[in-house]
Amino acid sequence: MTDVAPGLRERKRRATRLAIQQAALRIAIEHGLSAVTVDEVSRRADVSPRTFFNYFPSKEQAILGDDPTLPQGKDVETFVAGGPSGELLADLGTLLVHSAHELIDERGLIGERQQVLRANPELFSQRMASMKEFQAGIQTVVEQRLRREDGLPGSAASAPSVEDDEVRRRARLASLVGMAALRHAWWEWSESDADAHLVDELERSFADLGALVSRSLV
Repeated sequence: MTDVAPGLRERKRRATRLAIQQAALRIAIEHGLSAVTVDEVSRRADVSPRTFFNYFPSKEQAILGDDPTLPQGKDVETFVAGGPSGELLADLGTLLVHSAHELIDERGLIGERQQVLRANPELFSQRMASMKEFQAGIQTVVEQRLRREDGLPGSAASAPSVEDDEVRRRARLASLVGMAALRHAWWEWSESDADAHLVDELERSFADLGALVSRSLV
């Protein structure tokens, strides 16, 4: 792992979050989505309903699990300013690694979650919407960085110029490449028998991507 191991409080927080997700998924598999209630999930996870809502806003979100979100504050500011390395894709990888630290990388949830999503298409649609929102967030910060590097104003004018459109296109492409690398890391991690973590696989995926891009430029 890149960062130091989490402390006791953080480990307990992650364990509680994981227990809630496991309970919600198993109820849905055993009895159907309609049987999943906050009270029943809380009972199985051995937490109070109030604690449930400290972790998830709804039973649906407990089933879907953690959505990736961009970090806030210094990490994003460093990226937009052109850091930490000055290489766009490498720096995007670093930013997404920070995001992945907040995800619970528990292999045991993958099969159960896929089973529930296949049986409940409305949940799959909700998951796709959250991923689209995440991709849009990546595109926004990449666009801010590109505009800064190109000496353009911080946001596009009401009537976008040719330069504005070019920045938007490049930012969207970079965000989609980043999402592809994230998906690659997820699949490599989920199929691995090794004692790997999602964050480690994400770092490897972006390293592989960088190597491929460098090779194509030779």
